Amino acid sequence: MLPSRSLLIGVIVTLASSHIALAENVQFRNAKENEIRQLLNGASDLRKASNGYEYRQGNKNGYKISDGQICVLFPNKQTDCVSIKTDGKVLQMIDNKGNRVKL
Repeated sequence: MLPSRSLLIGVIVTLASSHIALAENVQFRNAKENEIRQLLNGASDLRKASNGYEYRQGNKNGYKISDGQICVLFPNKQTDCVSIKTDGKVLQMIDNKGNRVKL
C-alpha cells in the first residue's frame, strides 16, 4: 500500500525543518589571529607601528588583528572593531549592529 499524500508531505516538512535546525546549530567560535591573516588580502604587507597598529605603505588607516577581532584606527583617531567568527571552514565578520558577512 502506498503512503498517503499528507504523510509524504509531513515527512518532507520534517526533513526540511531538521536540515534547517542542523544549519542553525553550527557552532561558531572566535577566529584565531592566524586564520584571519591567512584570509585577508594584503595582510602580509602590513607593518607594525609604535602605537600597536599595523599599516600598509601609503595608507593612513591602522589595523589591529587579534583572536576574534579586527580593529581599524582612522586618521581622525576614531576606531571601529568587528568580530571575526569561524566554524572551522567559513569566516564571518560581525559588526557592532550584529550584521554578518561571509569573508
